[in-house]
Amino acid sequence: MWPGELPGRVDSRAAETVRGRWNRASRWVRLMVLWCHGAAALAVLAVLWQWLRLGVVLWEWDPSPLWQWGGSADDSSLFGQLLILAVAIVPLVIAARVAKRHVDGVDWRLKPDEWLYYGLFVGICEAPPLLYALNSLTGDGLPAWSWLPVGVAAAAIPLAAGYAARRAMLARPLREVGGSEIVLLLDLRSRNGKGGDSVKLTTDRLRLSAVNAAGGRPGGAATKDIDLRAITGIGVRRSTPEDSAWAWLPDGRGASPPPGEVVVVRTRDDEQLLPADAEFAEVLRARVALHGREPAGIEFDDR
Repeated sequence: MWPGELPGRVDSRAAETVRGRWNRASRWVRLMVLWCHGAAALAVLAVLWQWLRLGVVLWEWDPSPLWQWGGSADDSSLFGQLLILAVAIVPLVIAARVAKRHVDGVDWRLKPDEWLYYGLFVGICEAPPLLYALNSLTGDGLPAWSWLPVGVAAAAIPLAAGYAARRAMLARPLREVGGSEIVLLLDLRSRNGKGGDSVKLTTDRLRLSAVNAAGGRPGGAATKDIDLRAITGIGVRRSTPEDSAWAWLPDGRGASPPPGEVVVVRTRDDEQLLPADAEFAEVLRARVALHGREPAGIEFDDR
């Protein structure tokens, strides 16, 4: 799970900006990966050091209670040490396999919003092994008062690195990022102001997800997929009371756009309204252009 080069296509007009963002983001991703692997390696070394010092062999089963695995070298149980090895290694294997499988067909490097979850999951899992390693390799062990801050810091550093990487890639303005295959998850304006309505922009698809669109949380999100290659025109105007519903919720209600700007997305089959601003229209226009044809602009009379 090493960042390497940014995969996917990038519009030549946005290449310099996108590559610059990726270079900054990948430095934080490398920090996250190195920190988590370093914590695991340190835990493995600490366990091996304990076995070397104590002459532990596999047939010497010690039924010491689990809460003894953090003290001095003399009170570490074999079971506790094996548990430390599992907690240190298994999350890294899981994260690597999930990243490699591309369950949805999208490379993990193209999904900045998921970098946070990698940092959170692996960072929290690696905190106890790192704490054990520091406690074991410092002779008399860490003072009890330091366990909590050290554990919190151990989990927070990879999470902070994931957040910084995401921020480096998704800082506004996003127009140039639209000219790449980076997956974008953007909030839409909600009538009740609670949020939850969003669009997900992938390589070839725009997915609408409406949760709070009609003033209340329905049983689930209403979704609609639009093939980017079917989009023929994009425009921006102010919403009006005469506008048709922009989303149909699972309970059958239609949601009219809230006051403000709306992005009009015209396809070969219909016209879709989105309660978003002009910046999103530019992002969407750039993403559609990746497929070889920039959509036409839609002109509106002043209202």
